[in-house]
Amino acid sequence: MQLHWRRRLVLMCGFGLFLSPPTFVGAQAVPMVPEAPPGAVDPNAPPVVGPDQRGTLLLSQGQWAEAIKELTIAATREPNRSDLHANLGMAHYFKGDSAAAVPEFQTAVKLDPERPDALHGLGLALYDRGDFAAAANAFLASSKQNAAASYNLGNALERQDDREGAIAAYQQYLAAVPPSPETATLNEALQKQTFPTPAAGTAQEHFQRGQARLDEKDGVKAIVAFFAALRLKPNYAEASNGLGLAFRATGNLEEAIAAYQTAIRLNIRYSPAYRNLAQAFEEKGDRSAAVQGYARYLLITPGASDAAEIRERLERLRSGQ
Repeated sequence: MQLHWRRRLVLMCGFGLFLSPPTFVGAQAVPMVPEAPPGAVDPNAPPVVGPDQRGTLLLSQGQWAEAIKELTIAATREPNRSDLHANLGMAHYFKGDSAAAVPEFQTAVKLDPERPDALHGLGLALYDRGDFAAAANAFLASSKQNAAASYNLGNALERQDDREGAIAAYQQYLAAVPPSPETATLNEALQKQTFPTPAAGTAQEHFQRGQARLDEKDGVKAIVAFFAALRLKPNYAEASNGLGLAFRATGNLEEAIAAYQTAIRLNIRYSPAYRNLAQAFEEKGDRSAAVQGYARYLLITPGASDAAEIRERLERLRSGQ
């Protein structure tokens, strides 16, 4: 059975954020505080009580600033809970503040040295700040419980010209994940000792490769490239949106919808994801979700070059045509 892309991303990134149940209140306007993307509904969500639970729920919804407020309150009340500091580190990281994320992850690791999400989060935040040596140490510690973290370890070591260490890390990664076009390409490069490997490079470079593969109508290779970008930078909304486009190009509409929804959680004002999500729902036959997606796209970018076309689509969908 094909593993849902959110689960695969959790395995790669060490974060449970992408598995948390979303809520959707159906508002027509784009709020200052993010809500769940169109089509993401969970009417049976359990009640939320304390700041720790509120913070965790807000984190799962992509409401980074509000999550930080609640988790800070919770961590102040219970400073010895590693999970609170790990979640606070994630909220800062996904908000784009790696400098604030690092000390929270470090505190979580100090309280629980074997906590894989905090270790991997620390590696991602340090990598984002260009401290590849410290990031490699964090990825190495994380890989003891999450072997897929070895991919990031290999990349960080390759950035430091440690080829022998990078090969060992990539081999551990290949032993831990199912075979795929990506693993076959990486394995071939390792056997031939070809450097830089296909896994090398920054998240931006992998994103650009994904865009190029989309332009070439090669959805499978685009998926590989966008996944690589998201391993290195899981708060990369543009890469998640690109992944959705790649899934759509390969005919996998459900995976595309999930990727677009995650892009919106990562950046509530990233308008292309709303348009792409609406188009996917329109193809699926979900008129209500398509209308909400198109409406939010126009609210964010009313002067978009395709605004007139989108308004026509909205009129047709609302009239039931």
